[in-house]
Amino acid sequence: MTTTLIIACEMSSYEEDAFPISISWSLADGCIKTSLIRPEEEWLDQAEYLEIDPDQLLRDGHSPKAILEELQEDRGDEPLYCADIELTQRALDQLYDSLDGYNDLPLQSLMSLLDGIPADELEACRQDCLNLLEFDPYSAESQVRLWQEIYARLAGDD
Repeated sequence: MTTTLIIACEMSSYEEDAFPISISWSLADGCIKTSLIRPEEEWLDQAEYLEIDPDQLLRDGHSPKAILEELQEDRGDEPLYCADIELTQRALDQLYDSLDGYNDLPLQSLMSLLDGIPADELEACRQDCLNLLEFDPYSAESQVRLWQEIYARLAGDD
């Protein structure tokens, strides 16, 4: 069984100059890949609100190039769905910009998959998943898991 490919990014802060620190995406078999992102040197100039140790990102993070290559390989020709398309687009743009590249990944809103489901039902399901499954709504990996669960509960195996 293949599943919808979902992507989420975690940023260094909510500020305009924030940079991506973590990325997660689901695979066709439902598994999830997650990686810390090794920041570019100039990104660390904006790290005053960073809640993670920059040394951990530098030590454990993967390069933007390695992450983008793996993401491209994993997704094949499939579109990537995300809950926060603006934030995800901004994060991916920064990763590509660090390589002097152009972001042409086909991002689509998760809401397009859940079209027709009333907003109150969607929000109740989201809250249910957050509470029962103890997902961290700010973690990229938890966001992917959360939306996988919501999609499974509300859209099923159409």
